[in-house]
Amino acid sequence: MKKIIISFVVFFFSSYSVADWKVTSKVDSMTDQIKKTAEVNNPLGHKFSIYRLSKGGKVWANFKLSNDVFDQVDWERPPIFRVDKNEPTNLQSKVKLQKMGFNAYDWSPKWVNFLIWHGKSEEGISVDLGLIMKGDTILFRYYLSTGGFKETTFSLNGASAAISEAIDIEPNLLSSAPLQMTKEFKEAYVAEIKKCTKTKNFVGCATPVKECKSKFENNVDKFLLCTKEL
Repeated sequence: MKKIIISFVVFFFSSYSVADWKVTSKVDSMTDQIKKTAEVNNPLGHKFSIYRLSKGGKVWANFKLSNDVFDQVDWERPPIFRVDKNEPTNLQSKVKLQKMGFNAYDWSPKWVNFLIWHGKSEEGISVDLGLIMKGDTILFRYYLSTGGFKETTFSLNGASAAISEAIDIEPNLLSSAPLQMTKEFKEAYVAEIKKCTKTKNFVGCATPVKECKSKFENNVDKFLLCTKEL
């Protein structure tokens, strides 16, 4: 009887499909809070998903390896993803933000969670989320804990409708809202400027940081690489 009660009070599940993607709903029977997730599986059993933890809150992405494979994601070298023929996004920038004290990346041997949008519709969606919602395919290159790397691809057919439903945004936001500077970019920029306040030559330190900001506006990866080379 005790086991029956425990399994009953945690979550109720439901799901429906949008092309290659599906939207799953989990209802916490103790709080009635609904968490929706837009997700897609590929033929290898790997999963890619987008979700919010709370209404109007930050939007996260999850890349998860199938339990049917022995592969494990390396901690030292996080995955890289690329939507269609656009510039790749290296999740190393998320790791760096995490080390700075910003909640942007979480790791397990079989999956990684990473922040993909601050969630404020009035400021526009992030570049990466916009590309995912408009794209055809997304390719992940993940590095193995045993060395080397592998690649796997997911279809983005139906991603826009599924993600819009899961994170509760208007379908026309993608075309009507500008892709403005993301919160994570602002945080990275502020963190670099704060470092300059601790130097003897603030202007000499901050000027090239500002140049990196202007050169790589809204691209956290390239901005951080730029500042690292200063």
